[in-house]
Amino acid sequence: MKTRYRWDNEYKKAQRFSTLRKYAELYSETNLFDKLSKVGLKVGIEILFYALLLFYLLSEKSVPIKNKLIIMAALGYFILPTDLISDFIPLLGFTDDAAFLSYAVTNVTSSITPEVKEKAKDKIKSILDRDIDFSALESLTKKGTKKESKA
Repeated sequence: MKTRYRWDNEYKKAQRFSTLRKYAELYSETNLFDKLSKVGLKVGIEILFYALLLFYLLSEKSVPIKNKLIIMAALGYFILPTDLISDFIPLLGFTDDAAFLSYAVTNVTSSITPEVKEKAKDKIKSILDRDIDFSALESLTKKGTKKESKA
């Protein structure tokens, strides 16, 4: 019985990895920025912020490879227009995307630096071509984030 339990767990892990890999393969920087440019504020400032935080975390050496796979899968899922809840459905279309992006951000919260946050905010300003009040976003990633280094 113990062997069966272990095998079941390994099978479930393999299935999860396969699903993550499938979505990660959909990710590309070009497709991400095409999607962000098209959807703009339709998805909400929080989703834009999460997507860009994850994008910038991909290049951080401190983020473990396992978490980078989760990030790429979340961004790949976000890019996909026909997912669990189609992005074309008003009000509901991006809820599944938001959940996956939130899950990914939760996994890497401790790797988010003030510099990564600033890059994400600057990119949002350039995508939307206007100034944005980011005060509401600070509480979203405050817990567990790395402190600014004192020089």
